[in-house]
Amino acid sequence: SNCMRLRTLTLIFILSISYIPLPSAQAQIGAPDVNLECETGSIDIDVYPGASANGMVTCTVSNPNSYQEKIDIQVTADGLAVAAPGSITLGPNAEEDFQVTVQAQEQMTKQSRQMSITATVTEVMGAPPPNFAQKDATVIMNIKQFAGLQLETYTPSLTLPSNNESMLGFGIYNTGNWVDRYLISITPNSMDNLQTAGFKISLPANKVEIENRGSPERVLVFIETPDDYSSWNQNSDGMYEATFVLEFEAKSEFSCNNGNCITETVSVAITVLHEAENTGDIFSSASDNKMLIYGGGGAGVVLLLILLIAMRKRKS
Repeated sequence: SNCMRLRTLTLIFILSISYIPLPSAQAQIGAPDVNLECETGSIDIDVYPGASANGMVTCTVSNPNSYQEKIDIQVTADGLAVAAPGSITLGPNAEEDFQVTVQAQEQMTKQSRQMSITATVTEVMGAPPPNFAQKDATVIMNIKQFAGLQLETYTPSLTLPSNNESMLGFGIYNTGNWVDRYLISITPNSMDNLQTAGFKISLPANKVEIENRGSPERVLVFIETPDDYSSWNQNSDGMYEATFVLEFEAKSEFSCNNGNCITETVSVAITVLHEAENTGDIFSSASDNKMLIYGGGGAGVVLLLILLIAMRKRKS
């Protein structure tokens, strides 16, 4: 009976052991793996003249396993230069932040490009990994728009007769990195002075859209010179003359919408001449003066003759 009792206990022990779960090798040591996350999905890069033209993103790489891993970091930025660590070694269940810096070209055209960041397990406890483990992250790089403006006048100065219609030409260059609209006008102070003097001024458009880095947009200003010369001075030629200044202004709409209006102004000096209406009187009075001079000379000769005759009579 003791033998039967021993056999029964042995069988119960064997059966109870068979129901105890045993940890698998994989549960004890997980397969090599890596996690990768970046703090943002997009970065903005300023490329205006004088800007650093670079951008940066911080990413985190982590090792989810209970052993050391070496992780290679690879970055491509769609043709732009990048800087990032080549590899990071992480201890068990460790993580580490790293920075990726991208360098754009100053004044490059507004656009968006894609940066790809890849983390790959290349060593496990100093040995090659038994499996391929890799994670990717994508960051959009936004090359920001900046505004630029250059103005020129085709006629810095000109002389016109009074009561005359004419045109003034101006060139507007978009030196920014994207299409922009420009608000154009005659400066208020200049317009007031010209209209007070009797000018009539017409600007066919008050806004023009211009492609960047292209040819200048030509803008015309139509003017009619005044005919009221009563307060003008006469020049050495006897003509009434006055000089006025027209100031042409352009503003980048994009820059104004972003709180920093880029404005340029160019000036044109307009000299207006009016022929004096009494020019004929001047000439006739000059002729009269000449006649008086000649007349005075003739009268003197007659007086001399009379004196000579009187003297002869006395002698006789």
